[in-house]
Amino acid sequence: MLLRTAGHAVPPAIALDFLIPRTVLRRNFSESAHLSSELFHTTGFGRRSRPLSSLPSAASPSSSRSLTPGAVLQQLDRDVGTFDEQTLATTTNAQIETFNSSIPELSSALAKRDTQRVSELWATLKNSKLFTFFGPHHHDICSRGVSDYFAKRSHSDRFPEHEERLLRDIALVAAAGGCTDGLRTLMFREIKMRRPDAALALYEEYLEALREKGVLRRDESEEAEEERPEEVASSDDAPPALSPIRDEILLAAIVAYAQKNSFADALKVYLKAATRVSPSTVEEFTQLLRFDHALSAKMNLYARRLNAAALLARPPTLMKHLTNLTQDSAHVPLERLYSTAIAGATDPDPWLALTRQQLSGTRVVLLPDFFWPSFIRSFLACRRTDLAERLWDDMVKLGVKPDIVAWNAFLDGYGQMRSLPAVLKMWEIMNAQRVKPDALSHRALISAHFAANQPEGALQRFHQFERDYLTRGVSLEDSAVLAVYNTMLHGLLFVSREEDALAIKTKMETKGPKPDVVTYNTFMRYYGRKGNLRAMAGILQQLEPAGVKADVYTFSTLLSAMLKVRADAGEIVMNFMKKQGVVPDTTALTAIINNQLQDRTPQSFKVAMDLLSKMERGEFGDARPNAITYTSVLTAINRGMWLERSVVEEYNRRIWETMRSRDLQPNRTTYNVLLKASLDNPEPEGLENAMRYYRDMTLHGAHMGTDTWYILLKGLMDREQWDVAREVVEDMRGYKLNNITGSLRTLMNRLGRRNGSGDAAAAAAYR
Repeated sequence: MLLRTAGHAVPPAIALDFLIPRTVLRRNFSESAHLSSELFHTTGFGRRSRPLSSLPSAASPSSSRSLTPGAVLQQLDRDVGTFDEQTLATTTNAQIETFNSSIPELSSALAKRDTQRVSELWATLKNSKLFTFFGPHHHDICSRGVSDYFAKRSHSDRFPEHEERLLRDIALVAAAGGCTDGLRTLMFREIKMRRPDAALALYEEYLEALREKGVLRRDESEEAEEERPEEVASSDDAPPALSPIRDEILLAAIVAYAQKNSFADALKVYLKAATRVSPSTVEEFTQLLRFDHALSAKMNLYARRLNAAALLARPPTLMKHLTNLTQDSAHVPLERLYSTAIAGATDPDPWLALTRQQLSGTRVVLLPDFFWPSFIRSFLACRRTDLAERLWDDMVKLGVKPDIVAWNAFLDGYGQMRSLPAVLKMWEIMNAQRVKPDALSHRALISAHFAANQPEGALQRFHQFERDYLTRGVSLEDSAVLAVYNTMLHGLLFVSREEDALAIKTKMETKGPKPDVVTYNTFMRYYGRKGNLRAMAGILQQLEPAGVKADVYTFSTLLSAMLKVRADAGEIVMNFMKKQGVVPDTTALTAIINNQLQDRTPQSFKVAMDLLSKMERGEFGDARPNAITYTSVLTAINRGMWLERSVVEEYNRRIWETMRSRDLQPNRTTYNVLLKASLDNPEPEGLENAMRYYRDMTLHGAHMGTDTWYILLKGLMDREQWDVAREVVEDMRGYKLNNITGSLRTLMNRLGRRNGSGDAAAAAAYR
């Protein structure tokens, strides 16, 4: 829809072009586009429901310049193999005719509640093995047909057994295909009749249908509990694997367990599903359960507990979630998550084990070791000292002895709040309770003095650290000990106590701990800001004798200082990089540019853009900017409000045009940054630019994940572009999205409630 109305001269999307080998697509694409669209539409990726094209006979003439349907099918069969367990090339005209005639008649029979005819048509489709060709549209017909079948009928109405079995079979096939209205209706019918075991049996059949379809492995539960957390933590760039289990069906099963008062079983099922029930789905179910307020309240309680338990059961995911909440100062969800976890350890039916020894019975989730110190840091970072103190009281009540990591979390947190009295008070309590501080405790104490602008106090604490702590026989090469010295150097140089800093550095070089690259970079940054190139050169000369290799930060700091006074700064830095054994290639220069932009100052921005221009002009040989370089720049300049909007928009435009002129294909991150930046621009051209980027994504076949759809839909709704937003939701129907995030579904539901049942139906297609 939107692609047709907003796109100028944009060809219609081809249904299965991602399955066709590029060697096929390259041959006269324009001549075969219409044919391919007609031929493959019934797999469900197109806009409308069209009949399958009949296959040509063996004697049909073929052109050497165009692809015939038979040629396309043979190429697909040869290069792609089988499609959903059925070889496309063996499909007969009779099967196609049966499919084309059966689908509309099935829809009509379901609407009329003609059970006999529905049974005949369904048996025909099954026996002819035509489920293979079902796409979202056909699954939706079946799913809605089952749901409407029970409309205006009492949940207590009895149906013949064969009729129940037929409707269940249709609903399960549709649900395995991603359309779950029918199955949800059946499960709710059992719940209303207070037959939770029957609803849970439907859930198990749903899982089996997913396994038979090949989208859910039979050992999925073990992988969900053991392997998937590590996969999530392995890369911040790669999204975690999505579960094929729809959250509305999972929540229906949770409601059944709530009806049985069995949270422990609900938790096991939830963890095995490896997905998350979104808040919008919980909100929707709250309305659906108005017939039983007690059950609705219990469902909401279970949902909160289960989401918290799933996070705690996957420590890497929990850590990332806490980091995001802390960065956003989101203290309310932080408090809610913490309270739910504590309740999980103290409620009459506890599910959380504080120690490994407690893992038994209903306690099936182990509290991660970093839970207490991480929440302390998060609460204090949000300046919620009351919550941090409440956590401390909870530890005492639960018999948890705070370890040194928890004590250090308080010291660090209060120090970052520039509350030196609180840090000193905590230090006194540690001494009173005979808690032995470690090196990081001393580092936090010293840092707090510098933050309070008390360098003399910091020096005194540092000397106390050397006198009391290092005399215990602690290794000077301990990384924590080195962190104390580097913190001291940073603090002294920040207040221009250069002589004191140099004295400590000399002691490190002669007696230890041995300086590392952070030590030298600290001095490089200090001298660079003062413009003392001679001193910087002196530091650089000390690297090789000390056995220290310069890093990206070293090169970036040197370049920033050199560009102020030397026209040949780039050449000098490149030569120094080579001397250090670092090839000044695109990757290294991109890292330097990114490092400069992280400073978020006008000077660092100028340095970064100058370096980018030099790369574009070829002043560094083959080290030319690539898509990653430009994406890194776009991400940095569009994050935060540190640059004037006009400057950001100008560079967004310039980089986009440069990438196009250099034939560099933007990746999904590039598009996401540009889409968000354009939609944040309140001027009319902001919307125009966003739609241009959107059309470009579809034209070039760029992957559109749920994050892209969220950025686009939220930006349009924030601008109150309701009609365009509706068109975007319609376009989403043409993509096979295996899962919809809770935030995206919330937007779709908001749009549906605003625009009426039509848009609600569009959103429901993803349930």
